[in-house]
Amino acid sequence: MPFIEQASEAIRETGGRFTQQRRLIVELLEGAEGHLDAERLYQLAHARDETVSLATVYRTLNVLEGAGLIDQRYLSHSHERKVYEPVGASEHYHFTCTGCGRVIEFETQRVQRLKEALEVGLGVRVEHACLCLEGLCYACRTQQEGR
Repeated sequence: MPFIEQASEAIRETGGRFTQQRRLIVELLEGAEGHLDAERLYQLAHARDETVSLATVYRTLNVLEGAGLIDQRYLSHSHERKVYEPVGASEHYHFTCTGCGRVIEFETQRVQRLKEALEVGLGVRVEHACLCLEGLCYACRTQQEGR
């Protein structure tokens, strides 16, 4: 079932209406080519439809997250910057440059190996791993070091 239909169904199951505003929010999430936090999602939606409110964005995100249709990810160690992605994206992690703010996505098998070691060593089942790395990207590091 397409993401938009799943979202519509999830919203209706919670007693909500799948309004044009909510459809727009879902479409923006589905077509995102970057990291969207609630504020950025609101800005994009509001630019297309001035009737979209920040409250509608948050309520829609909460319903979609509760239905398991989107994942929240954090881009900083303080968990100040929460972004949303549709479920099903490959497991990946984020490096955020503290100099320029650039976010670099990366994949690594090391986290998978760590999860497997925890499962064997502790007898637990790891269902989610959150890894936020921060520092200086190559350009900012080079500039800071005066190269």
